[in-house]
Amino acid sequence: MISIDIFSDVVCPWCFIGKRNLEAAISVLAKKGERYQDIQTNWRSFQLNPQLPTQGIARSEYTSKKFGGEERAKIFYERIKESGQSVGLAFDFEKIKVQPNSARMHALVYAAEEIRKDHELVERLFKTFFIDGVDLSKRENMFSVAQSAGLDKEIIDKVLDEDYLSDKVHEDMQQAAHIGIQGVPFFVINQTIGLSGAQPPESIVSAVEQALRDGQSN
Repeated sequence: MISIDIFSDVVCPWCFIGKRNLEAAISVLAKKGERYQDIQTNWRSFQLNPQLPTQGIARSEYTSKKFGGEERAKIFYERIKESGQSVGLAFDFEKIKVQPNSARMHALVYAAEEIRKDHELVERLFKTFFIDGVDLSKRENMFSVAQSAGLDKEIIDKVLDEDYLSDKVHEDMQQAAHIGIQGVPFFVINQTIGLSGAQPPESIVSAVEQALRDGQSN
């Protein structure tokens, strides 16, 4: 089995692009033979802005502070839009009015992992935020997305109201710091090879092949 741990933030557009590139890479690997058929992908938590309040902040304030002004932010996001279009993603950054704290969303992903719905929930969170522009700082919106992915009401309430699985999120953040991860997406393949950024599919394929060769030589 090949394991790929994906350190990602559900409010990071490059992570959505990275997800598409990973999916393309896995499709390529599937055609290379039986040894590439069993690939397990695991979503791991990372927060680009853990200091944000639970209720989030205005998106305009967030982008201005992060990029040093509205015009510089606009240029930055235009570049991401173009990259998104190249993998079939129609980012609509203008719709986003609030930049949320993503901690509870990461905990929901762990809850979804328990019922093997984590990939579906991650996809829905990305789409809801970056394409539909939904305010994911609001409890009712997080609840709706989690429920649409198949999570039970009781589990969602437990995550959102009782900090259930927040320890998992914290552990991931500690592990990321230990590894030295400063930006996401970051892929860890077979716990040996790290790949930083929204790498193109061919780079991910090469890294997986290298991880398998390294494993055989040990």
